[in-house]
Amino acid sequence: MHSTRNGLAAVIISVFLAALCAGMAFATPVQEESGMEAKEVTLRIFARAYTWDQEAPWEVAKAEIQKRHPETKFTFVEEGFGWADLRAKFLTAAAGGNPPDVAQVDIIWVGEYVEGGLLTDLTDKLNGWKEWPDVVDSFKEGTKWNGRSYGTWLNTDVRIMAYNKKLFRNAGLDPNKPPEDWNQLYTMAKRITSAPAYYGYGFPAMKEEETAMRFFGMLFSAGGQILTNDMKKAAFNSDAGVKALEFHVKMVKDGITPNSIVSGNYMDIDTAVFQDKFAISYMTKTLGLAKSVLPDLTPEKFQENFGAALIPKAPGGEYSTMSGGYLLSVPKGAKHPDLAWELISIGAAPDAQFMYTSARGYVPTFYSLMKRPEDYYSVDPFFNVILNSLPYAHFRPGIPQYTEISAAIQDAIQAAVLGQASPKAALDAAAVKVDQLLAQ
Repeated sequence: MHSTRNGLAAVIISVFLAALCAGMAFATPVQEESGMEAKEVTLRIFARAYTWDQEAPWEVAKAEIQKRHPETKFTFVEEGFGWADLRAKFLTAAAGGNPPDVAQVDIIWVGEYVEGGLLTDLTDKLNGWKEWPDVVDSFKEGTKWNGRSYGTWLNTDVRIMAYNKKLFRNAGLDPNKPPEDWNQLYTMAKRITSAPAYYGYGFPAMKEEETAMRFFGMLFSAGGQILTNDMKKAAFNSDAGVKALEFHVKMVKDGITPNSIVSGNYMDIDTAVFQDKFAISYMTKTLGLAKSVLPDLTPEKFQENFGAALIPKAPGGEYSTMSGGYLLSVPKGAKHPDLAWELISIGAAPDAQFMYTSARGYVPTFYSLMKRPEDYYSVDPFFNVILNSLPYAHFRPGIPQYTEISAAIQDAIQAAVLGQASPKAALDAAAVKVDQLLAQ
Protein backbone atom coordinates (compact mmCIF):
# COMPACT_ATOMS: atom_id res chain seq x y z
CA MET A 1 0.00 0.00 0.00
CA HIS A 2 2.75 2.43 0.97
CA SER A 3 5.00 1.91 -2.04
CA THR A 4 2.22 2.76 -4.43
CA ARG A 5 1.74 6.12 -2.74
CA ASN A 6 5.23 7.18 -3.71
CA GLY A 7 4.12 7.29 -7.33
CA LEU A 8 1.06 9.41 -6.57
CA ALA A 9 2.46 12.73 -7.69
CA ALA A 10 3.80 11.40 -10.98
CA VAL A 11 0.51 9.74 -11.77
CA ILE A 12 -1.48 12.88 -11.01
CA ILE A 13 0.68 15.19 -13.07
CA SER A 14 0.71 12.80 -16.03
CA VAL A 15 -3.04 12.55 -16.21
CA PHE A 16 -3.32 16.27 -16.90
CA LEU A 17 -1.29 15.69 -20.04
CA ALA A 18 -3.01 12.53 -21.16
CA ALA A 19 -6.10 12.38 -23.32
CA LEU A 20 -8.15 9.99 -21.29
CA CYS A 21 -11.84 9.42 -21.65
CA ALA A 22 -14.08 8.22 -18.90
CA GLY A 23 -17.84 8.22 -18.39
CA MET A 24 -19.33 10.63 -15.91
CA ALA A 25 -22.68 8.94 -15.35
CA PHE A 26 -23.86 8.01 -11.92
CA ALA A 27 -23.69 4.37 -10.98
CA THR A 28 -26.60 2.14 -11.92
CA PRO A 29 -28.89 1.68 -8.94
CA VAL A 30 -28.23 -1.49 -6.99
CA GLN A 31 -30.91 -3.98 -6.07
CA GLU A 32 -32.54 -3.25 -2.76
CA GLU A 33 -31.19 -5.46 -0.01
CA SER A 34 -33.30 -8.32 1.24
CA GLY A 35 -35.85 -7.31 3.82
CA MET A 36 -36.26 -3.83 2.35
CA GLU A 37 -40.00 -4.13 1.68
CA ALA A 38 -40.61 -1.31 4.16
CA LYS A 39 -41.44 2.03 2.58
CA GLU A 40 -39.55 4.09 5.13
CA VAL A 41 -35.76 3.94 5.48
CA THR A 42 -33.48 5.92 7.75
CA LEU A 43 -29.85 6.33 6.66
CA ARG A 44 -27.39 7.67 9.23
CA ILE A 45 -24.29 9.47 8.02
CA PHE A 46 -21.20 10.31 10.10
CA ALA A 47 -19.07 12.93 8.33
CA ARG A 48 -16.96 16.01 8.89
CA ALA A 49 -19.23 18.96 9.67
CA TYR A 50 -17.96 21.11 6.79
CA THR A 51 -19.07 18.56 4.18
CA TRP A 52 -22.66 19.66 4.78
CA ASP A 53 -21.90 23.24 3.75
CA GLN A 54 -22.42 22.81 0.00
CA GLU A 55 -24.73 20.83 -2.29
CA ALA A 56 -22.23 18.07 -2.99
CA PRO A 57 -21.77 15.44 -1.85
CA TRP A 58 -24.73 14.93 0.44
CA GLU A 59 -27.61 16.95 -0.97
CA VAL A 60 -26.82 15.69 -4.46
CA ALA A 61 -26.68 12.09 -3.27
CA LYS A 62 -29.81 12.34 -1.13
CA ALA A 63 -31.88 13.81 -3.97
CA GLU A 64 -30.67 11.23 -6.48
CA ILE A 65 -31.25 8.18 -4.29
CA GLN A 66 -34.75 9.40 -3.49
CA LYS A 67 -35.39 9.83 -7.21
CA ARG A 68 -34.22 6.27 -7.88
CA HIS A 69 -36.48 4.82 -5.19
CA PRO A 70 -39.75 6.81 -5.36
CA GLU A 71 -41.58 4.09 -3.44
CA THR A 72 -39.35 4.63 -0.41
CA LYS A 73 -39.48 7.55 1.98
CA PHE A 74 -35.91 8.27 3.09
CA THR A 75 -34.97 9.99 6.30
CA PHE A 76 -31.34 11.09 6.53
CA VAL A 77 -29.79 11.56 9.94
CA GLU A 78 -26.89 13.92 9.30
CA GLU A 79 -24.21 14.00 11.96
CA GLY A 80 -21.25 16.31 11.46
CA PHE A 81 -18.07 16.32 13.55
CA GLY A 82 -14.59 17.72 13.81
CA TRP A 83 -11.67 15.44 12.95
CA ALA A 84 -11.05 13.94 16.39
CA ASP A 85 -14.74 13.73 17.29
CA LEU A 86 -15.53 11.94 14.03
CA ARG A 87 -13.19 9.10 15.00
CA ALA A 88 -14.28 9.03 18.65
CA LYS A 89 -18.01 9.07 17.86
CA PHE A 90 -17.65 6.37 15.23
CA LEU A 91 -15.65 4.08 17.51
CA THR A 92 -18.18 4.59 20.29
CA ALA A 93 -21.16 3.90 18.03
CA ALA A 94 -19.51 0.82 16.52
CA ALA A 95 -18.59 -0.54 19.95
CA GLY A 96 -22.19 -0.07 21.04
CA GLY A 97 -23.51 -2.03 18.07
CA ASN A 98 -25.11 1.01 16.48
CA PRO A 99 -22.79 2.20 13.69
CA PRO A 100 -23.97 4.64 11.01
CA ASP A 101 -24.82 3.46 7.51
CA VAL A 102 -22.15 5.69 5.92
CA ALA A 103 -18.92 6.89 7.53
CA GLN A 104 -16.34 9.36 6.31
CA VAL A 105 -12.97 7.78 7.06
CA ASP A 106 -9.57 9.48 7.11
CA ILE A 107 -7.19 7.27 5.15
CA ILE A 108 -4.93 7.00 8.20
CA TRP A 109 -7.74 5.24 10.09
CA VAL A 110 -8.33 2.51 7.51
CA GLY A 111 -5.82 0.05 8.98
CA GLU A 112 -7.09 0.58 12.52
CA TYR A 113 -10.74 0.21 11.52
CA VAL A 114 -10.22 -2.87 9.35
CA GLU A 115 -8.08 -4.61 11.96
CA GLY A 116 -10.85 -3.87 14.45
CA GLY A 117 -13.49 -5.44 12.19
CA LEU A 118 -15.34 -2.14 11.75
CA LEU A 119 -15.52 -1.67 7.95
CA THR A 120 -17.31 -3.60 5.22
CA ASP A 121 -15.14 -4.98 2.42
CA LEU A 122 -16.38 -3.08 -0.68
CA THR A 123 -13.96 -4.62 -3.18
CA ASP A 124 -16.61 -6.42 -5.23
CA LYS A 125 -18.95 -3.41 -5.29
CA LEU A 126 -16.12 -1.10 -6.35
CA ASN A 127 -15.00 -3.47 -9.09
CA GLY A 128 -18.55 -3.45 -10.43
CA TRP A 129 -18.93 0.34 -10.20
CA LYS A 130 -18.97 2.13 -13.54
CA GLU A 131 -16.76 4.91 -12.21
CA TRP A 132 -14.03 2.69 -10.75
CA PRO A 133 -11.88 2.57 -13.94
CA ASP A 134 -11.84 6.40 -13.88
CA VAL A 135 -10.23 6.52 -10.41
CA VAL A 136 -6.48 7.22 -10.56
CA ASP A 137 -4.65 3.94 -10.01
CA SER A 138 -2.61 5.14 -7.05
CA PHE A 139 -5.77 6.35 -5.36
CA LYS A 140 -7.33 2.94 -5.89
CA GLU A 141 -4.40 1.50 -3.98
CA GLY A 142 -4.99 4.06 -1.26
CA THR A 143 -8.41 2.50 -0.53
CA LYS A 144 -6.85 -0.85 0.35
CA TRP A 145 -5.76 -2.69 3.44
CA ASN A 146 -4.15 -6.08 2.88
CA GLY A 147 -5.20 -5.97 -0.76
CA ARG A 148 -8.92 -5.30 -0.21
CA SER A 149 -10.78 -1.98 -0.68
CA TYR A 150 -12.92 -0.43 2.03
CA GLY A 151 -14.31 2.71 0.43
CA THR A 152 -13.91 5.22 -2.35
CA TRP A 153 -12.49 8.72 -2.26
CA LEU A 154 -14.42 11.80 -1.29
CA ASN A 155 -11.33 13.94 -1.91
CA THR A 156 -7.64 14.35 -1.32
CA ASP A 157 -5.64 17.49 -0.56
CA VAL A 158 -2.24 19.09 -0.24
CA ARG A 159 -1.13 21.90 2.04
CA ILE A 160 0.09 25.15 0.51
CA MET A 161 1.20 28.49 1.93
CA ALA A 162 -1.43 31.21 2.05
CA TYR A 163 -0.39 34.76 2.83
CA ASN A 164 -1.84 38.21 3.34
CA LYS A 165 -0.62 40.67 0.69
CA LYS A 166 -1.95 43.65 2.65
CA LEU A 167 0.37 42.86 5.55
CA PHE A 168 3.26 42.33 3.13
CA ARG A 169 2.65 45.78 1.64
CA ASN A 170 2.39 47.36 5.09
CA ALA A 171 5.88 46.03 5.83
CA GLY A 172 7.30 47.29 2.54
CA LEU A 173 7.61 43.78 1.10
CA ASP A 174 6.78 42.78 -2.46
CA PRO A 175 3.42 40.97 -2.20
CA ASN A 176 4.24 38.92 -5.28
CA LYS A 177 7.48 37.54 -3.83
CA PRO A 178 6.59 35.29 -0.88
CA PRO A 179 9.33 33.43 1.05
CA GLU A 180 10.89 30.41 -0.62
CA ASP A 181 12.87 28.94 2.29
CA TRP A 182 12.90 29.03 6.08
CA ASN A 183 15.46 31.82 6.25
CA GLN A 184 13.35 34.10 4.05
CA LEU A 185 10.25 33.07 5.99
CA TYR A 186 11.85 34.11 9.28
CA THR A 187 13.14 37.43 7.92
CA MET A 188 9.88 38.41 6.23
CA ALA A 189 7.65 37.27 9.08
CA LYS A 190 9.75 39.19 11.61
CA ARG A 191 9.57 42.33 9.49
CA ILE A 192 5.80 42.03 9.14
CA THR A 193 5.05 41.37 12.82
CA SER A 194 3.42 44.17 14.77
CA ALA A 195 2.31 42.40 17.94
CA PRO A 196 -0.27 42.15 19.32
CA ALA A 197 -2.16 43.60 16.35
CA TYR A 198 -0.86 40.98 13.94
CA TYR A 199 1.90 38.41 13.60
CA GLY A 200 4.10 37.33 10.72
CA TYR A 201 3.62 33.58 11.00
CA GLY A 202 1.02 31.20 12.38
CA PHE A 203 1.30 27.48 12.93
CA PRO A 204 -0.70 25.15 15.19
CA ALA A 205 0.85 23.76 18.38
CA MET A 206 -2.35 22.60 20.03
CA LYS A 207 -3.04 18.88 20.43
CA GLU A 208 -4.60 18.33 17.02
CA GLU A 209 -3.65 16.25 14.01
CA GLU A 210 -2.94 19.33 11.94
CA THR A 211 -0.12 20.19 14.37
CA ALA A 212 1.65 16.97 13.45
CA MET A 213 0.84 17.34 9.75
CA ARG A 214 2.50 20.73 9.39
CA PHE A 215 5.52 19.59 11.37
CA PHE A 216 5.82 16.55 9.09
CA GLY A 217 5.95 18.74 6.01
CA MET A 218 8.93 20.61 7.40
CA LEU A 219 10.49 17.35 8.61
CA PHE A 220 10.45 15.90 5.09
CA SER A 221 11.76 19.16 3.62
CA ALA A 222 14.82 18.95 5.88
CA GLY A 223 15.47 15.38 4.70
CA GLY A 224 13.78 13.46 7.50
CA GLN A 225 10.91 10.99 7.71
CA ILE A 226 8.29 9.97 10.26
CA LEU A 227 9.24 6.31 10.73
CA THR A 228 12.00 4.06 9.48
CA ASN A 229 11.38 2.40 6.12
CA ASP A 230 10.26 -0.83 7.76
CA MET A 231 7.93 1.18 10.04
CA LYS A 232 9.31 -0.48 13.15
CA LYS A 233 11.05 2.54 14.72
CA ALA A 234 10.56 6.28 15.11
CA ALA A 235 12.63 8.48 12.78
CA PHE A 236 11.12 11.93 13.39
CA ASN A 237 13.64 12.72 16.17
CA SER A 238 16.47 12.95 13.65
CA ASP A 239 18.51 16.10 13.05
CA ALA A 240 15.90 17.06 10.44
CA GLY A 241 13.08 16.81 12.97
CA VAL A 242 14.99 18.78 15.56
CA LYS A 243 15.74 21.56 13.06
CA ALA A 244 12.07 21.77 12.06
CA LEU A 245 10.89 22.02 15.67
CA GLU A 246 13.66 24.45 16.61
CA PHE A 247 12.44 26.74 13.84
CA HIS A 248 8.95 26.83 15.34
CA VAL A 249 10.25 27.38 18.86
CA LYS A 250 12.41 30.30 17.65
CA MET A 251 9.39 31.90 15.99
CA VAL A 252 7.59 31.89 19.34
CA LYS A 253 10.58 33.01 21.39
CA ASP A 254 11.21 35.91 19.02
CA GLY A 255 7.58 37.06 19.18
CA ILE A 256 6.87 36.35 15.50
CA THR A 257 4.24 33.78 16.52
CA PRO A 258 2.08 34.18 19.67
CA ASN A 259 2.02 31.71 22.58
CA SER A 260 -1.72 31.31 21.98
CA ILE A 261 -1.04 28.77 19.22
CA VAL A 262 -1.02 26.04 21.90
CA SER A 263 -4.78 26.41 22.42
CA GLY A 264 -7.91 26.72 20.34
CA ASN A 265 -8.32 25.19 16.90
CA TYR A 266 -5.94 25.23 13.95
CA MET A 267 -8.71 26.75 11.83
CA ASP A 268 -8.52 29.83 14.04
CA ILE A 269 -4.99 30.39 12.73
CA ASP A 270 -5.87 29.77 9.09
CA THR A 271 -8.94 31.98 9.28
CA ALA A 272 -6.87 34.75 10.88
CA VAL A 273 -4.83 35.11 7.67
CA PHE A 274 -7.99 36.45 6.03
CA GLN A 275 -8.77 38.62 9.05
CA ASP A 276 -5.39 40.42 8.83
CA LYS A 277 -4.16 38.80 12.06
CA PHE A 278 -1.52 36.47 10.60
CA ALA A 279 0.55 37.14 7.49
CA ILE A 280 1.40 33.52 6.67
CA SER A 281 0.00 30.07 7.37
CA TYR A 282 -0.16 26.68 5.64
CA MET A 283 -3.55 25.26 4.72
CA THR A 284 -5.45 22.92 2.42
CA LYS A 285 -7.76 25.59 1.03
CA THR A 286 -7.48 29.28 0.33
CA LEU A 287 -10.33 30.96 -1.52
CA GLY A 288 -12.98 28.68 -0.01
CA LEU A 289 -11.86 29.51 3.51
CA ALA A 290 -11.42 33.19 2.69
CA LYS A 291 -15.00 33.40 1.44
CA SER A 292 -16.26 31.91 4.69
CA VAL A 293 -14.70 34.93 6.40
CA LEU A 294 -15.44 37.47 3.66
CA PRO A 295 -18.66 36.30 1.94
CA ASP A 296 -18.57 39.00 -0.75
CA LEU A 297 -14.97 38.25 -1.73
CA THR A 298 -14.49 37.85 -5.49
CA PRO A 299 -11.65 35.85 -7.08
CA GLU A 300 -10.23 39.12 -8.38
CA LYS A 301 -10.25 40.77 -4.95
CA PHE A 302 -8.82 37.60 -3.48
CA GLN A 303 -5.83 37.76 -5.83
CA GLU A 304 -5.32 41.42 -4.98
CA ASN A 305 -5.28 40.99 -1.20
CA PHE A 306 -4.09 37.42 -0.69
CA GLY A 307 -1.66 35.01 -2.26
CA ALA A 308 -0.69 31.34 -2.34
CA ALA A 309 2.62 29.61 -2.98
CA LEU A 310 4.57 26.44 -2.28
CA ILE A 311 5.44 25.96 1.38
CA PRO A 312 8.94 27.36 2.05
CA LYS A 313 11.62 24.66 2.08
CA ALA A 314 14.44 24.02 4.49
CA PRO A 315 17.66 25.82 3.51
CA GLY A 316 19.37 23.47 1.09
CA GLY A 317 16.39 21.11 1.29
CA GLU A 318 13.53 20.16 -0.98
CA TYR A 319 10.00 21.48 -1.27
CA SER A 320 7.60 19.33 0.71
CA THR A 321 3.93 19.15 1.58
CA MET A 322 1.62 16.69 3.26
CA SER A 323 -1.33 15.03 1.60
CA GLY A 324 -4.32 13.36 3.16
CA GLY A 325 -7.92 12.72 2.30
CA TYR A 326 -11.07 10.83 3.09
CA LEU A 327 -12.91 7.72 1.96
CA LEU A 328 -16.63 7.13 2.15
CA SER A 329 -17.17 3.71 3.67
CA VAL A 330 -19.89 1.37 4.89
CA PRO A 331 -19.38 0.21 8.49
CA LYS A 332 -19.92 -3.39 9.46
CA GLY A 333 -23.28 -3.68 11.16
CA ALA A 334 -24.85 -0.89 9.07
CA LYS A 335 -28.61 -1.40 8.93
CA HIS A 336 -28.88 -0.71 5.19
CA PRO A 337 -25.50 -1.57 3.63
CA ASP A 338 -26.67 -1.81 0.00
CA LEU A 339 -28.47 1.53 0.09
CA ALA A 340 -25.51 3.01 1.94
CA TRP A 341 -23.21 1.93 -0.88
CA GLU A 342 -25.61 3.35 -3.44
CA LEU A 343 -25.61 6.69 -1.64
CA ILE A 344 -21.80 6.66 -1.64
CA SER A 345 -21.61 5.74 -5.32
CA ILE A 346 -23.63 8.88 -6.10
CA GLY A 347 -21.95 11.29 -3.71
CA ALA A 348 -18.44 10.18 -4.68
CA ALA A 349 -19.03 10.02 -8.45
CA PRO A 350 -17.16 12.45 -10.76
CA ASP A 351 -19.94 15.01 -11.21
CA ALA A 352 -20.52 15.32 -7.47
CA GLN A 353 -16.80 15.24 -6.71
CA PHE A 354 -16.21 18.12 -9.10
CA MET A 355 -18.83 20.21 -7.31
CA TYR A 356 -17.35 19.33 -3.93
CA THR A 357 -13.65 19.68 -4.72
CA SER A 358 -14.00 22.90 -6.68
CA ALA A 359 -16.01 24.48 -3.86
CA ARG A 360 -13.46 23.42 -1.23
CA GLY A 361 -10.22 23.82 -3.20
CA TYR A 362 -9.47 20.11 -2.94
CA VAL A 363 -7.75 17.77 -5.38
CA PRO A 364 -9.95 15.40 -7.43
CA THR A 365 -9.21 11.69 -7.66
CA PHE A 366 -10.66 10.88 -11.11
CA TYR A 367 -8.71 10.88 -14.36
CA SER A 368 -11.58 12.64 -16.11
CA LEU A 369 -11.58 15.51 -13.61
CA MET A 370 -7.82 15.86 -13.66
CA LYS A 371 -8.09 16.54 -17.39
CA ARG A 372 -10.12 19.66 -16.55
CA PRO A 373 -7.73 21.95 -14.65
CA GLU A 374 -9.15 25.01 -16.39
CA ASP A 375 -12.51 24.33 -14.71
CA TYR A 376 -10.80 24.49 -11.33
CA TYR A 377 -8.85 27.64 -12.24
CA SER A 378 -12.15 29.38 -12.93
CA VAL A 379 -13.19 28.69 -9.35
CA ASP A 380 -9.85 29.08 -7.55
CA PRO A 381 -7.25 31.36 -9.16
CA PHE A 382 -4.47 29.70 -7.14
CA PHE A 383 -5.36 26.13 -8.08
CA ASN A 384 -2.10 25.97 -10.04
CA VAL A 385 -0.25 26.17 -6.73
CA ILE A 386 -2.08 23.04 -5.60
CA LEU A 387 -1.09 21.26 -8.80
CA ASN A 388 2.51 22.42 -8.52
CA SER A 389 2.66 21.03 -4.97
CA LEU A 390 1.64 17.51 -5.98
CA PRO A 391 5.14 16.27 -6.90
CA TYR A 392 6.28 17.11 -3.36
CA ALA A 393 3.45 15.39 -1.48
CA HIS A 394 4.10 12.93 1.36
CA PHE A 395 1.70 10.70 3.29
CA ARG A 396 1.43 9.61 6.88
CA PRO A 397 1.87 5.90 7.60
CA GLY A 398 -1.57 4.27 7.41
CA ILE A 399 -0.96 1.79 10.20
CA PRO A 400 -3.24 0.93 13.14
CA GLN A 401 -0.96 2.67 15.66
CA TYR A 402 -0.82 5.95 13.75
CA THR A 403 -3.31 7.91 15.87
CA GLU A 404 -1.32 7.20 19.04
CA ILE A 405 1.94 7.97 17.23
CA SER A 406 0.60 11.33 16.16
CA ALA A 407 -0.61 12.10 19.69
CA ALA A 408 2.91 11.52 21.05
CA ILE A 409 4.37 13.86 18.44
CA GLN A 410 1.75 16.53 19.16
CA ASP A 411 2.68 16.35 22.85
CA ALA A 412 6.35 16.82 21.95
CA ILE A 413 5.66 19.84 19.75
CA GLN A 414 3.58 21.50 22.44
CA ALA A 415 6.12 20.78 25.17
CA ALA A 416 8.90 22.36 23.11
CA VAL A 417 6.83 25.43 22.21
CA LEU A 418 5.88 25.94 25.87
CA GLY A 419 9.52 25.64 26.91
CA GLN A 420 8.90 22.50 28.97
CA ALA A 421 11.64 20.62 27.09
CA SER A 422 14.17 21.32 24.37
CA PRO A 423 13.10 20.28 20.86
CA LYS A 424 15.60 17.42 20.93
CA ALA A 425 14.52 16.15 24.36
CA ALA A 426 10.82 16.46 23.50
CA LEU A 427 11.17 14.51 20.26
CA ASP A 428 13.37 11.86 21.86
CA ALA A 429 10.77 11.30 24.57
CA ALA A 430 8.07 10.94 21.92
CA ALA A 431 10.28 8.50 19.99
CA VAL A 432 10.52 6.22 23.04
CA LYS A 433 6.71 6.10 23.24
CA VAL A 434 6.40 5.45 19.52
CA ASP A 435 8.95 2.64 19.55
CA GLN A 436 6.97 1.00 22.34
CA LEU A 437 3.75 1.29 20.32
CA LEU A 438 5.36 -0.20 17.23
CA ALA A 439 6.81 -3.10 19.22
CA GLN A 440 3.39 -4.21 20.44
